[in-house]
Amino acid sequence: MRKEILEKFLPLTFEEREELKKKKIKKHDIATIYLHWFNATVWFIELITGSALIISKYYKFTPHFWQKLWMEIFGTRANMLKFHIFTGVLWIIVLLIYAVFGYKNYLWGYFKNMLLLTKDDILWVYYKGMQILGKKVQLPPQGIYNGGQKLYAWDVAIGTILIAITGPIMAFHLGSVTLVRWAIAVHFLAVGLVLMGLFVHIYMAAFMPEERQSFFSMFTGYVNELYAYEHHYKWWREMVKEREKWLEEYKKEIEK
Repeated sequence: MRKEILEKFLPLTFEEREELKKKKIKKHDIATIYLHWFNATVWFIELITGSALIISKYYKFTPHFWQKLWMEIFGTRANMLKFHIFTGVLWIIVLLIYAVFGYKNYLWGYFKNMLLLTKDDILWVYYKGMQILGKKVQLPPQGIYNGGQKLYAWDVAIGTILIAITGPIMAFHLGSVTLVRWAIAVHFLAVGLVLMGLFVHIYMAAFMPEERQSFFSMFTGYVNELYAYEHHYKWWREMVKEREKWLEEYKKEIEK
């Protein structure tokens, strides 16, 4: 591999591309993968039960057949509400445990890698929009997560905090009637905010061919180095330099 590509993003030869395809690089640790799929499962359950619960004499959020289906599964609306609340409380507890015990290893990395937006991240979002519209543009080099993923991370972080605060207030009627009413409004708004980002996230991760490596990395934890080079060049360069530094130190230890 040419040394100059570590300093500047350059087109690769066929041989270099094939070489990078064979190499794997770790993108996600096991705790992140488990939390991701736990989060996805909880969201799926909460959206199903929550949407079936939103009904009054003035309106209903979902069709009658949907509400009837889940009402028959849970037996009564009260049982479905209890399950919705139980799942939500379990979700909050798991997130708190993750935050408290994984602050140094996981949560700090999340803040640093996912929420810290750089100039290149903002430009990536702009140029990616142009690219989707059919214009040929060069996307700025990215870190371990691109600008779009970071914007979604902000969406999820804000939505998660609001949902985790307003959910218990609604479920256990904490505070005044006015507070509970405001909690309901903010809760619905936060869910809608995350849901909008979720649709884009699922489409980008599961249906765009160039992001297929990213999708499977949420199962295996790894991507090949060609994908890392082409989509997350800053991160790839950092990882390669760390690897070379480690190899140099290892060789020195052996030669002693």
